[in-house]
Amino acid sequence: MRRASFFLILPILAILAMPGTSIARVDAVLDEGRELVAEAVEERLIAPCCWRAPLSQHYSGTAEKMKEDLRQMLVEGKTQEDILDHYKAIYGERILSSPPNAGFNRMAYLFTPLMFLTGAGVIFFTLRRWRSGRVNRAAPVAASGPTTDPRHRNRIDAELNAYD
Repeated sequence: MRRASFFLILPILAILAMPGTSIARVDAVLDEGRELVAEAVEERLIAPCCWRAPLSQHYSGTAEKMKEDLRQMLVEGKTQEDILDHYKAIYGERILSSPPNAGFNRMAYLFTPLMFLTGAGVIFFTLRRWRSGRVNRAAPVAASGPTTDPRHRNRIDAELNAYD
């Protein structure tokens, strides 16, 4: 048991033994890590006062209280998943900014790419059909030149001569 605790404390002692390292600096690094985790959790939660914006973009009293509680839980040593589970227990899955990728909620993750691929396929085949139809229709007209009915040819010539 003593060996195991020695190996756990050894990295901390190595950091403190480095030149220019102090306990305040170690605390600052830990605080930066906690702040990054706090920001990540704030992005994953919705503000329960209006249920519209993520907690990180909301500044109501309820949101500010949740942000303080969240940071306090991180200081107590709770993980990101522990904090999310805590708020899910209070507010339900509605508090999450994106639905969990399980069960019926998986449709939200599958439906969007599926519809994107379907739309791209429809556009591709429609453009391909239009392009091939335009080429097929243009070929006979270009080869034979303009065609007019011989019954109307005399009238067209007469009207053109009248404008000259």
